[in-house]
Amino acid sequence: MDETVALLKTSPVCVGDKVDESTEYFYRLFWTFPPCVEAFKHCMPLISIDSMHLYGKYGGTLLLAIAQDENSNILPVAFALEGILVISDRHNDIKAALEVPDSGWKLPHAYRAYCIRQVATNFALSFKGQDAKQMLGNAMYAKTEAEFDY
Repeated sequence: MDETVALLKTSPVCVGDKVDESTEYFYRLFWTFPPCVEAFKHCMPLISIDSMHLYGKYGGTLLLAIAQDENSNILPVAFALEGILVISDRHNDIKAALEVPDSGWKLPHAYRAYCIRQVATNFALSFKGQDAKQMLGNAMYAKTEAEFDY
């Protein structure tokens, strides 16, 4: 597609403890499409990020960033944004990407929050008691600091 934005990163090959600069391997790829860039102007200032592990011959992880417009239509996006809330699980790859120096994913340009569903799922795996689950639910849905503390 004309005007598609793509950025390919490669990595040099290491042979033993030496780097072979004459050969490069695929490292990562970023892409987005012009209609997605244009449509994002009409979306709510909220992005959801999720990852999917790829299995088989190549492996790796596919990260997907999506936004939603006022009609609840979902739009895939993948580009630098400002003044945005990023809700994600606590996956190390997502955390590392957001913490890269000079990435733009820091205050005041980006705000971060954990996906409450992911937190609840992880909590339920570690704490089996009904009382603990109830306390977590109360804390998650508290609308004020006093309700949270209670």
